[in-house]
Amino acid sequence: MWTLAQRERLALEHRMLQSQGMSQFSVFHDSRDDSYYLSGTAQTNAGRSYDLFAPIPLGFPDHRPALYVTNPNPLRMADGRALSDLGISHGMHTLSPAASGAVQICHWRDAQWHAAITLHRVMLKALLWLEAYEQHLATGRSIDAFVRTMGGT
Repeated sequence: MWTLAQRERLALEHRMLQSQGMSQFSVFHDSRDDSYYLSGTAQTNAGRSYDLFAPIPLGFPDHRPALYVTNPNPLRMADGRALSDLGISHGMHTLSPAASGAVQICHWRDAQWHAAITLHRVMLKALLWLEAYEQHLATGRSIDAFVRTMGGT
C-alpha cells in the first residue's frame, strides 16, 4: 500500500521530469494493481531510440528502482551477442536482466541509494549510459571505458 507521502513524491517526480527537460519520460499509475512505473523513449545523439522502463518499488523513495531497456530487445553488443547474456557486468554497467531479457542498467548502487535521489537524476544517468552504449557499438570498448562508476550522491 502506498502512503500519501509516496504518492505525492511520485506526482512531484513526474512534474520534475516534465519541467526539467525530460518530458519524454513520465511516471504512470496503474490503478488495476495500484502500481507505479516510469517509462519513455530516449533518443541518442546517433539518432537511435531506446524504450526505458522502471517499475517503482513499494519502498520508494528509500529503495532504488530497477531500470530496464525494453526495446530493442535483445540489446546487442558490438560483437552481436545479447548484452543480457552478461547478466551483472561491471564493465558494461548492467545488473541482472528482466525475465524478458531486457537489460537492466546499473544507475546507482543499492548501498549508495537514498531518498533524496530523484527519478530525474536516474534518467540523466540512463541517457549517459545509452550514449556510452552507442560508443561501445562504434568501438567495441566496454561502457566503463566511457562512463566511470556511476555512483554518487
